[in-house]
Amino acid sequence: MLAERATVKYGKAGDIVLSVVIVHYNTLELSRGCLLSLKRFVSQPCEVFLVDNASTDGSGETLAQEFPWMELIRLEAPSGFGAANNRAAARARGRYLLFLNSDTELLDNCLEDLLAFMEAHGECVMCTPRLERRDGSLDHSCRRSFPSPEVALFKMLGLNRLFPGHKRFARYDLRFLDERACYEVEAISGAFMLTRRTALEHPAAPFDEDYFFYGEDLDFCFREKQRGGAIWYLGTSTVKHYKGGSTNKREAWVIKQFHLTMRTFYDKHYRRQYAFPVTWFVYLGIYLRLVYSLLRNVFLPAKVKEA
Repeated sequence: MLAERATVKYGKAGDIVLSVVIVHYNTLELSRGCLLSLKRFVSQPCEVFLVDNASTDGSGETLAQEFPWMELIRLEAPSGFGAANNRAAARARGRYLLFLNSDTELLDNCLEDLLAFMEAHGECVMCTPRLERRDGSLDHSCRRSFPSPEVALFKMLGLNRLFPGHKRFARYDLRFLDERACYEVEAISGAFMLTRRTALEHPAAPFDEDYFFYGEDLDFCFREKQRGGAIWYLGTSTVKHYKGGSTNKREAWVIKQFHLTMRTFYDKHYRRQYAFPVTWFVYLGIYLRLVYSLLRNVFLPAKVKEA
């Protein structure tokens, strides 16, 4: 247990209710803040895994000394985000697994509310709270629809931003829905993904390692929905997500990987449903957007490095 006040509320005495998995890479201060928030607000019997994805600054060992109640898994070579999560998930013993980004912080006892919701709704296989960015705005990636060709087209054209109240144009990030309400969605973000242990009981679980960076959370949700599970967004609870740093500038390889992920997801889940001309236009759209994103990125201000 992380806190002395912890009490057993689920299962038998001594059962581990929750396994938390955090992937860490050279983000000492962010990971420290995340772990401190866990220590403060988690009161269930819990185990925490910090997967150090071959950090080069010794921060993994520093955190292991500061937080001896967590288990450090040190990867000698950089691994994909999904693969790193899978390493810890294979050791997890909890009835629930929380996949948590190192750049998140619990603000209150929201995790207790999410666990209670899962206990009361057996059909819910995973859920997430409202993720709040630095400026207090919603991180729109925390509740999404699957990027079918139509949904992806409207997003790529920016129609979701131009018509945020339109149920068709804004379907990808559901801007027309109340961000403080609770409802079922198609997909949530891997930044905060509370899942049942049963979600690990099928191939490529929990994360498909064909995705190196980006898209593995979307793929996980897609497979769970195919199995008939319900995925919920609980906007009545909030977690801080310090994503993006102080600018939107990203390294070129990150932009390329994001767009390659879009193609991988389409090939795995949609290509067989559509005739070749549709697939050709999808590929064309992905690569045109890649070129545009790379060019746009050149003119953005330099990103300030985070601790």
